[in-house]
Amino acid sequence: MKARVPWREKKYRPLSFSAKFGWRITPEGRLALSLGRGRGRIVLPLPEVRSRDGRPVSPGDWGEIRLCWDRNGRSWSLHIAYSAPGDALPAPVEGRPTVTVAIDEGVINPMTLAAPLPDGSMKVLVLNGRQGRSVKRYRNKAVARLTSRMSRCKNGSRKHRRLQAAKKQVEAKTERRLHDFDHQVSAKAEKFTREVHETWTEHHQTVSGPETVVGVRLVAGDVRGIEQNTNKKRRASRSTRQQLSQWSRGRQEDFLQYKTGLKLEHISEAHSSQTCPKCNTRTKVRGRDYVCKNKNCGFWCHRDAVGGVNIHTLAVNDGTFVPDPDLRVEVTYRRSQAGWSPLQRSLHAYHQDVLGRAGTGACREERRSAQNRATPASSTAAGVAVDCAALSDDPTTRKGAGRASAHAA
Repeated sequence: MKARVPWREKKYRPLSFSAKFGWRITPEGRLALSLGRGRGRIVLPLPEVRSRDGRPVSPGDWGEIRLCWDRNGRSWSLHIAYSAPGDALPAPVEGRPTVTVAIDEGVINPMTLAAPLPDGSMKVLVLNGRQGRSVKRYRNKAVARLTSRMSRCKNGSRKHRRLQAAKKQVEAKTERRLHDFDHQVSAKAEKFTREVHETWTEHHQTVSGPETVVGVRLVAGDVRGIEQNTNKKRRASRSTRQQLSQWSRGRQEDFLQYKTGLKLEHISEAHSSQTCPKCNTRTKVRGRDYVCKNKNCGFWCHRDAVGGVNIHTLAVNDGTFVPDPDLRVEVTYRRSQAGWSPLQRSLHAYHQDVLGRAGTGACREERRSAQNRATPASSTAAGVAVDCAALSDDPTTRKGAGRASAHAA
């Protein structure tokens, strides 16, 4: 009785062309998409398909092809499925060793992965989501501004159409950026999982034999449905509700499952960010740092890292918190996408200025080499920075030169 008739008919639907029947390669080397008997076919130049590792995929390995229309970008695209060599990680099987990788998902940090190492320590990777949040903020502000201007125009007018086209252009641009952002997050999570698997494989092969196979188990905290009914139940503020509704957690999980070839499990993450992993003391956390209120413990760590460690504990102990008094956590922070911080920009600009004033014929470095700079003569670069600082009487210049020399060293 609550169902409603659709008020607008969809004008664009994706067209699916099955392998060996819906599409084929013509003798001229072009791609032909069949629309059925008695109808003309769509003939396109043969696209070049490459796998994730950069290798070309021949049409013999292609599967279903879908022709999709992007209403925001106003363009057509071909989605080609293909079969790739089996590079999936081995799934857990009873009777053989298994390593568990726990994932704590969040809005600020999309994924925090935690896994044990053979030496007994816990390795944690925190992926920062600042780039994705900035893209969403830009989209929300731009769409709100254009929508406000459209509300003052007459529907169908020339200005209204121009504003609507600009709005779709912003949405298409940000969707491409967010799609790439989710790929970057899942790619770094996959790399972490494979590194942990290789470490445990080497360890077990050294102990048990070269033919030992180690399985991998992916477990994530269950936050599915957290964005539903937030407005009705008033469980969060307006800005938080907007962040939850725009959270691309599901797409990141799908990408990670596709790249690793594993099935992602979900378990309850209740109190995982409040419980101390060393003494089981529950502390209400405010901010991004977790400090245990037990004076005899004094455990301190990143809040998301604590959540990842506790999700791993729950996964391997059937949903029970088990304290580890000898816990050692190694936390690594990484950006999801390669980017520049304000400090890196200032250091790079100062480094370029020092090279220009040195007069030694040193060439100016490109921006891409400044993030992890390792110059051929690091000591010389540091010496030049110190000499320039000594010649300057400005205290701010000396401070900047000291930072630049430390960065070059």
